[in-house]
Amino acid sequence: MNAEQYRRHARRYLARARQMASPENRAIMIDLATRWMRLAERAVATRPVQQQQQQQVQPKKDDKKDSE
Repeated sequence: MNAEQYRRHARRYLARARQMASPENRAIMIDLATRWMRLAERAVATRPVQQQQQQQVQPKKDDKKDSE
């Protein structure tokens, strides 16, 4: 899953929390939403490393186009 998918899950749990009459159930839904948001944050934190690796590959492709 990527960060946006985790955020989507979090939004769903927040929407469910708004529909809950019970404060206890609302708190559970908010807790679950918070956990999904933490997963999204972790996904974003690890993404720059992957992007840096891709960026190192991309200039090599551009260099080949310039030399043609």
